Amino acid sequence: MTILYNAGIFTSSFDKLGRTYAKLSDEEKVLRNTCEHFLESYHYVHKESAVRKMRAEGVKVFLDSGAFSAYTQGATVDLGRYCDYILRNQDIIKMAASLDVIDFANPANAAKQGFRNLLEMEKRGVKAVPTYHQGEPEDALQHYVANYDYVLLGGLVGTSAKVLQTWLDRIFERYLTKGDGTLKTKIHLFGVTSLPLMRRYPATSVDSSTWVQWAAMGMVLLPYSGRQLNISSQSPFRKQAGQHLDTLRPVEREVCERELLQCGADPQRLRDLYYARWAFNSWAFPKYLSLQRSENAITTFHATDPGLF
Repeated sequence: MTILYNAGIFTSSFDKLGRTYAKLSDEEKVLRNTCEHFLESYHYVHKESAVRKMRAEGVKVFLDSGAFSAYTQGATVDLGRYCDYILRNQDIIKMAASLDVIDFANPANAAKQGFRNLLEMEKRGVKAVPTYHQGEPEDALQHYVANYDYVLLGGLVGTSAKVLQTWLDRIFERYLTKGDGTLKTKIHLFGVTSLPLMRRYPATSVDSSTWVQWAAMGMVLLPYSGRQLNISSQSPFRKQAGQHLDTLRPVEREVCERELLQCGADPQRLRDLYYARWAFNSWAFPKYLSLQRSENAITTFHATDPGLF
């Protein structure tokens, strides 16, 4: 079953010792407490204050290098400090991504430098998981698949779901799966936000920050029906018929509210409080994916499968 890592729980200060968590109702705390899988970016959690929060909660995180985040802010990640951080905090790190290199103008150079970083991390005693970016030479991907038991696929953020599907279909068929459609090695998809894409591939794991992004936009995911629901009392969709919980037809509204109550949520708090939506979505997204996987048992991939579009 594909694991969904909720990205940015600690970056968002949604830890159990924080002020936001303290504002949750008992039912919302139950939802937040179901979170099992966390992904954090070293670029954001390298400070000891963040380490203390993760250690206090007793979790192990999937650590991303944060190279892309640093790149967007005109910063860099120091390889030595990154390795020291990983070695120093092994008790709270489930696995760590290699320090990838962002170079949109020269993907071949990015792949070469990223591979050098991986080898250097290994020399320093860090068991890092290699990262391959969309657009880099595909022989690099072939090498990782043949020599490592886990490969991370990056460079997916900001690309439309349609374009991503075309690329992912090709590399899953050519490089990532055997003749029977099963994976050759474990695969993680970085930053996947499309629910259909999460369902389409037999990836070992994915991560997404959609839980917090949707909440900020006033939306929640109904995991059993798979419905994207505008619910915030401040949402601009509240004035559009059929586009918001309050403007649905009475029968539809009743069905949605019944599902929310079944999930342990208070519809009014979801309307009024962003952190209530945080708690709900942090539970709902992993729940949705687990339901999809258990029902459809996606363990293989074949490019002839029906498309999304």
